[in-house]
Amino acid sequence: MSERHEPPRWNLATRIVFRFLFCYLALYILPALAYRGDFLRGLYDDFWDAAVVWADEAVVHLPYELTFDERGPSNAPYGWVQFLCSVILAGAATVIWSVLDRRRPHYARLHPWLRFAVRYRLATTMIWYGAIKIIPSQMIAPPPLQVIQRRIGDIFPNLLLWWTVGASPPFETATGLAEMLGGALLLLPRTTLLGALISTANMLLVFLINMCYDVPVKLPSLHLLVMALILVAPDWRRLADVFVFNRRAEPSPVPPLFQRKWLDRVPHLLLLLIGLYSIKSGLATAGERYERFHPPRPPLYGLWSVEDFVRDGKDVPLYTEPDRWRLVMFPTPGSLRVERMAGSWKTYELGLDMEKKRMTLGPSQAAFSFHRPEKDVLLLDGQLDGRRVRAKLRKVPLLRRTT
Repeated sequence: MSERHEPPRWNLATRIVFRFLFCYLALYILPALAYRGDFLRGLYDDFWDAAVVWADEAVVHLPYELTFDERGPSNAPYGWVQFLCSVILAGAATVIWSVLDRRRPHYARLHPWLRFAVRYRLATTMIWYGAIKIIPSQMIAPPPLQVIQRRIGDIFPNLLLWWTVGASPPFETATGLAEMLGGALLLLPRTTLLGALISTANMLLVFLINMCYDVPVKLPSLHLLVMALILVAPDWRRLADVFVFNRRAEPSPVPPLFQRKWLDRVPHLLLLLIGLYSIKSGLATAGERYERFHPPRPPLYGLWSVEDFVRDGKDVPLYTEPDRWRLVMFPTPGSLRVERMAGSWKTYELGLDMEKKRMTLGPSQAAFSFHRPEKDVLLLDGQLDGRRVRAKLRKVPLLRRTT
């Protein structure tokens, strides 16, 4: 019978950090199980609602109104207060644990279970976000036509980021493949380090983007980055030997969850099955999102610039009359929006007959015949507010490619 070797003693700082991370991640990961049932979910939400309200009134005094529709670590005021409460609770639990268990030399048996829980949470999250980028349904372009009516200075940086990334579906797909790869590699013990390194690179970029573009998911991305670093941390010496000191690194053993080999394989097999199901369901959901965000478009969909506008036989040049049409938008079936030179937008109910080449605006405000001599040109001729109007519209490209 082979002799079992006692793992080396951990130093005090390592033990304290492990206790804190274990307590905090227990608060972050385990509550997901409470959402499997309405009863447990209700108890969990009631606890945090009471804790967050008390902390805000007694300690934080946020100048914002707390809302309860964004529970969990988020950029909402509720999320920041809950994050603070979680840190305090984890810190208090760490102090108590350190006092009661101060003689324990290490947590070599508990550490593999913490890594397993982190692998599960990080892998499923990376797979989900990877799936909705592989099938471009997270960042979408061109943006909704209604955005065109807003000045660029009025658009939040995170929306500009969203539409910039969405402007190149191949790039979005490439980033999704990188996230999916990192998550998939976390499903197997032998490839966990590689998956954690890829996930660290992905989440570092995501976290920086969220911070710099004010994307309202800073805390969730920070948690994912920290979890990836937790999986990398035990191998930092080996990584330094290879990449910094150009020294040979010995293989790193995979710490078992159970002593019996056949039993130890069961949790890893379950995680693999969950991961494969997550890939399948994530891609299916991404496909549904893609179809929902790309509904059927009306025949004249797009933004059109009004190059010529003739009223009662007289040409109305640009910038001469406040009610002269400047832009025409066909955003959704049955709707038409017009921007006038004064800068205001007016929405009309649109009746469109493509066979007869006729359109009506509202019950009786306008009726036009139209034809398209060119693909990007639309000519209107008819009555608007009781006056004869002819207009030449040219389609504005929403995404222009360089040649």
